[in-house]
Amino acid sequence: MIKERILAERKRIHTTVFDVAFSPCGNFFASANNFGDISLFSLSAALVPDAPPESRKPLLTFKGHKGPIYSLLSTKTFLISGGSTEISGWRWTDLMEQLVIPAWTLNPPSSNPMDIGETNALAFSEQDNVLLTGCGDNNIYSWDLEAGTCKSTMSGHTDYVQCLALRQQHNQCMSGAEDGTVRFWDLRTAGMVNKISPSQEKNLQRPRFGPWIGCVAVDDSEEWMVCGGGPSLSVWHLRSLSCTSVLDTPASCQQSALFHDDKILSAGSEPTVFQWQVNGELKSQVPCTSASVFALRVNKTSPDKQILLVAGDSVHIDAYINLGYKAFSFSLS
Repeated sequence: MIKERILAERKRIHTTVFDVAFSPCGNFFASANNFGDISLFSLSAALVPDAPPESRKPLLTFKGHKGPIYSLLSTKTFLISGGSTEISGWRWTDLMEQLVIPAWTLNPPSSNPMDIGETNALAFSEQDNVLLTGCGDNNIYSWDLEAGTCKSTMSGHTDYVQCLALRQQHNQCMSGAEDGTVRFWDLRTAGMVNKISPSQEKNLQRPRFGPWIGCVAVDDSEEWMVCGGGPSLSVWHLRSLSCTSVLDTPASCQQSALFHDDKILSAGSEPTVFQWQVNGELKSQVPCTSASVFALRVNKTSPDKQILLVAGDSVHIDAYINLGYKAFSFSLS
């Protein structure tokens, strides 16, 4: 009993939620943390007027991986989790029935079975049923989910891959890494077709933070990209590969960013969610619970229930019904 209390208190103090993902129906979401736990929450129950505190606690928590889980992704069928070694797929229908056996597991290729790189980022091409995984061995892997096999390896980064984004109309994937580059890959050939180095741009340089890239996102038109980390967050025109605006956060590194409507949302190493115009104008900055944010996700599957989730180094996952203030928090404890 004492050991259980100590573990519960340790988790309360030291939990980091690295990612969240919404269910296909938009009524639920899952979170993943540094203890290897996956938790399932009900959005619908939490959004009912006068919802009780219990509605903001997990419906289900289970051990998904032995080590930390760094990334989550949702498809129409699966919740996919990327851990310190393997990648697992969990059927949403099973999770709703509280069945927690993975439908499949993938193991990234490695010449040394004792040194498999963690999966830091996931992306999914629905039209091809292809999963992309960005790993700590500096590679991006392309997986045929129907066959459960690795189709190709995209090599070129010289340090950990931290983030991925798809440009599906152009059959491209973009990857950001600790080496300070954003690289563009042709998904048909697995070859690199371009790269940029934001830290080499004078107006983006922040030597005190380093060159690493921690977030990359593409807008719905696939004409614009936002990226950042050590260098200042910046917007790039993809046809010309030119930086068009700087989204300046002098005191922090941005670790998560996304396009939402005609705005950009970002957050990172301070307890703040930023809202920007694409031209770099800061529209708002709203406090959040986590001192360091790793995940920003908007539920786009339910237009009448759109909600922003903000997660990081806290057992609390903040929920924003509009972008002006935090409405409430879900809690893992």
